[in-house]
Amino acid sequence: MKKILFVVFCFSVAHFVLAQTPVLDVAVEPYNMGRPENGPNGKRFVNSFIGMHFVLPTETNDAAPVKPLSTGFRFGIMNKFRFNDFFSIGYLLDFNSYNFNYSQSAKKTFPDTLIHKTQNIGLASIGTGLYFRFNFDVRRGDYLGHYLDLGAYADWLPFRNLYYNDKIDFGQIQHSRISRLNFVEKYQYGLFAAVGLNRFTIFGRYRISDVIKSPYHSAELPRLTIGVGLCLF
Repeated sequence: MKKILFVVFCFSVAHFVLAQTPVLDVAVEPYNMGRPENGPNGKRFVNSFIGMHFVLPTETNDAAPVKPLSTGFRFGIMNKFRFNDFFSIGYLLDFNSYNFNYSQSAKKTFPDTLIHKTQNIGLASIGTGLYFRFNFDVRRGDYLGHYLDLGAYADWLPFRNLYYNDKIDFGQIQHSRISRLNFVEKYQYGLFAAVGLNRFTIFGRYRISDVIKSPYHSAELPRLTIGVGLCLF
């Protein structure tokens, strides 16, 4: 009986040993510790964006009374090059629209002295910009994280229109447009900044250049816009 048990024991041990996989013979792929070439936190990242901004008049001008919170839209693409965990540089191409709505009062002298139902100057720009990005969560994974963008832009204004609506006989509304306004400059430039939380941003643009030509410099359009945006990728 002891011999039988001893044979069974030896057979079990042999079977157990032979059933083991030799670990030293398995090829193990090395873990890639490098940064991805493309991605939100990669060496290069390209994304599109959309946004909506609001005009914030910083001065009161009764002769050219632009209403606060006149709106506009923007969309474009951004290309970012990452230097390290904290610092990146990039450029953008974008389209922006602006609507400067005017209050109607007897003191208004620009764009004209008439009282309309509604009146606004509409501008649309195609432009580019260069920016620096500073990331605050340097140990983030492959996502945008919390960041601050600081940059400058230059725009061409191919669309420069004056719109106004007036009531006429029998309750009818007359819509009028004057295009290619000769008192509006074709180019503008300024500074911009954005605070980002992953895909969402709060941004501001400040125009340095004047866009209203002489002799209407006193009716210069508001320079500051603030908006919210969304990165798409």
